[in-house]
Amino acid sequence: MTVKRKEEVKERGGISGLNLNLNLSANQISIFLLKFLAVSAVFLAVWYYIGEFYQGVIFFFAKHILLAMGYTPVQISAVDLSGAYLGNFNLVPLVALAIATPGWGLKKRGEMLVIGVPLLFLLHVLDLVAHFPMYFYGSEFARLVVYSIGVGGVAVPFIIWFALNLFLKRKALPKEP
Repeated sequence: MTVKRKEEVKERGGISGLNLNLNLSANQISIFLLKFLAVSAVFLAVWYYIGEFYQGVIFFFAKHILLAMGYTPVQISAVDLSGAYLGNFNLVPLVALAIATPGWGLKKRGEMLVIGVPLLFLLHVLDLVAHFPMYFYGSEFARLVVYSIGVGGVAVPFIIWFALNLFLKRKALPKEP
């Protein structure tokens, strides 16, 4: 690595720029956190109105997968999904992080949502589908999937945000000649 490259890497926060240092002051971090909390609160209030529609879309896709897996329409319709959309609230911090992250332009915010929303959607469909073998057949593997998604799903928006932050930082580093 050249001396100039070493200096660039050091300036950007470590080897290959993998440090998530956003170069923010304590005041800016406080503002970021307050903005994140405010956007989360607003979007959570909105979620109570749009979450049921979102759950319907998830159920539409899951239903077709379940039919292909051999579940009957009677088995599928036996599941009560009223209020289930509250379990998919991890879209709330995803949107809040996309909006509140300082220094991100509209393009980066859009990239996060274009990547994150489909990932979370697939996770939500997988979660719903996995409930069926867990309940109908007592599948331990399905139970592991459901519980893992239940616990880990809360972290997924933050993992997406972190990974995108790392990717964008690495992408911003100039190539070594």
